[in-house]
Amino acid sequence: MSELLPLSLVHAGLIAGMHHVCFAEPWNEKAMAELLAMPGVYGWLSADEQPEGFVMARVAADEAEILTLLVLPPYRRTGLARRLLEAALDNAKMQGVEKMYLEVASSNEAAQQLYTKVGFTLVGRRTAYYASGADALLLARPL
Repeated sequence: MSELLPLSLVHAGLIAGMHHVCFAEPWNEKAMAELLAMPGVYGWLSADEQPEGFVMARVAADEAEILTLLVLPPYRRTGLARRLLEAALDNAKMQGVEKMYLEVASSNEAAQQLYTKVGFTLVGRRTAYYASGADALLLARPL
């Protein structure tokens, strides 16, 4: 099982590259660095010899949100996404967070299945939010 390393500013370029591989509308290195520098932002990078995936979240008062979660294609369907998600949830709970939020593209069925399995439920929808025309599904779960 790969190690989960705390995300920091030194990872901005690496995770931006990973984001580019996994998303149609990727965040660049500057955006990643700005997010990582914000108060309340935390996350983990899964890596052995190569990076495999990461999660980034933000805490504000008693709420938190998953900003982004990804697993590179060769490491999908291994349980890594769930492990990263649970690490983010555990950290938020330790900080006194009562509810975690996230958004997911309506076209991303694999992610929706994962989120449902760990207790997230639909709380809203942003119609045609993504450039592809897909809706953003807003999900939440109590901690």
